[in-house]
Amino acid sequence: MNDCIAASEHATLYQYNLANAQNHYIGFAQSETPYYQPVPAAPAPFNSASSSISNLDPTFSESINMAWAMYVQASSDIILFGAGFYSFFQNYDQTCLATNACQNQIFNVDSASSVTVYSLSTVGVTYQLSVGERGIVSASDNQNGFQDTVTAWSP
Repeated sequence: MNDCIAASEHATLYQYNLANAQNHYIGFAQSETPYYQPVPAAPAPFNSASSSISNLDPTFSESINMAWAMYVQASSDIILFGAGFYSFFQNYDQTCLATNACQNQIFNVDSASSVTVYSLSTVGVTYQLSVGERGIVSASDNQNGFQDTVTAWSP
């Protein structure tokens, strides 16, 4: 099984992509969604037929149209200890911060993965954590000053 972790801030598709990863401790991860998104929407300028898109990359839709801060698939025994995943803009505009609605979902774990999360802080998102691309941890339930913070989560 190939173990893959890829990371880069302001990247078009994701900042952290864990695919088939095992036994990783990730501490103090930080990311910001590209300021221009969703215009154009992810995965633009790439498309699924492009050689730049891997079968390990997430897919996007009309409702999931911005880069993921972290995307975890087919991975086991992952511990995330401290993370700040931020979405400050929509199309270079910060109006969305007034309602914390710059991005709908920012961190996804597939149902086959085992992940434990401690101290996840987000800004500008509706759902802090999603399973199978369905939001399950609402940022509005975890308000903590400027950011919204989840103390601990595991499936």
